[in-house]
Amino acid sequence: METMATQDHLQRVVQIARGFYARKDRAHDLEHALRVREWGKKLAEEEGADVIIIELAALLHDIGRSRAVEKTHAESSAGLAVNILHKTGYAEDIILRVKEAIISHSREAGHEPNTLEAKILYDADKLDFVGAIGLGRLFTMAGVQGWPLIGENSCETFYQEKICSYHNYLFTKSALAYFEPRFLYMEQFWQELHAERLKLSLFGQASSV
Repeated sequence: METMATQDHLQRVVQIARGFYARKDRAHDLEHALRVREWGKKLAEEEGADVIIIELAALLHDIGRSRAVEKTHAESSAGLAVNILHKTGYAEDIILRVKEAIISHSREAGHEPNTLEAKILYDADKLDFVGAIGLGRLFTMAGVQGWPLIGENSCETFYQEKICSYHNYLFTKSALAYFEPRFLYMEQFWQELHAERLKLSLFGQASSV
């Protein structure tokens, strides 16, 4: 059970993180971090992992986005997290474990999750990119990037090239069980979208005859 002191420390981290996420795109904002935190807690309970490590890593995993061009966002976030956790009074062993989880939550720089907590953070982050929330985040990103719905460099190509491959890299059985029905929801969305586009195209052909 978490102590009152632990909760106070966590709330301080949330408040500090809020300031960083206020400057990020809405697909990677504090709400995303809080959802990843909840997924992480659920997976930690089922897999027997250290909840505190996962909560801290989830809260801070994206705070370094768009900060340093010479580093990946995971590396930048990990560096910032170390400073924040030092200032909020966490022990060195906790800080190092959180750093390891954050730095390996993305495959950008070739860092692989090795600890159970790092694997769970990785999985929790991917679970927030499937299902209805995943579609919402995808379209939010599209608005920022100027992507069309379909075609080259579009929402659909990001979905096909990135999200469709996530299930191949999930580390925990628990995450895979949650991922599959949410991924099916997204698959059905794209099938319905193309079916509707085909119907509209047929309507257009009929009206021009």
